[in-house]
Formats: sequence, C-alpha cells, structure tokens
Amino acid sequence: MADKALATGLALLAAVGISACSQPEDRDTSADGGQREGIVGSTIAAFKRDSQPGAALVRKKCASCHYLDRNLAKVGPSLKGIYGRAPTISGVPFKKWDEAALDQWLENPSKVKPGTMMAIPGVKSGEQRAAIIAYLKQI
Repeated sequence: MADKALATGLALLAAVGISACSQPEDRDTSADGGQREGIVGSTIAAFKRDSQPGAALVRKKCASCHYLDRNLAKVGPSLKGIYGRAPTISGVPFKKWDEAALDQWLENPSKVKPGTMMAIPGVKSGEQRAAIIAYLKQI
C-alpha cells in the first residue's frame, strides 16, 4: 500500500515539475476557460481528443494502414494533419481534404477514385463518418 502511494506521489510531483518548465507557447486552453501549460496541458488535451467517439473508430478502421501521430507513410499516407491538406495521391478530385471531401472518400473510396489501393467497403454510417472527420480535424 505504501509503495503504491509513493509511486503515485512521485508521478504527480514529476508531472508538476515538468509542467513548470514549459515554454509559453506550449499552452492548451482547458474546458473551464483556465490555462494549463506544458506536458500536463498537452496530456489533458490529448486525453480529451483521444476519448472522443471518432478516435476509437479511427484506431479501429484506419490505424492498421495509416499513422495517426507522425508524418510518415505506412501502407497509406499519414492522417496526422490531413484536414485542410491537399491529397497526396493522384487521381483524387479534391483540392483539399475538407468535410465534404472526407465524407465522400470515407463513404466509398472506390467511387471517388476507381482502382484505389484503399480496399475498404467504406463507412456507410453518416454518424460514424462525421465522428471520424471531427477527430481527423484535431490530429
């Protein structure tokens, strides 16, 4: 019991200590309107983002072929920062990945680009596509 309390206390002190060393530009606005800085703020923001319904869908449906957290290609291109970016594959009729483009692509990639290597049947549920797009806007 004492070991668990000690470990919890040390983890808390480490988090507070590290957050005190943050740079001013490393800020996240908390839901209550206050500012949280450093690793604590970015960890809270990541936890909120990754607990959204779209996060689980993206991990389940996309992460086996796409990186979500780095700008490297896997089987498919990275999805980090995809929202608002121009498509990296030729033959896609969109200038940028916005809500309408992502919705069409997620619903039926083969209809948007016949012969695409993205061999999934698409996400038929409009609610699921909206949740995925909401998540992609944040990563």
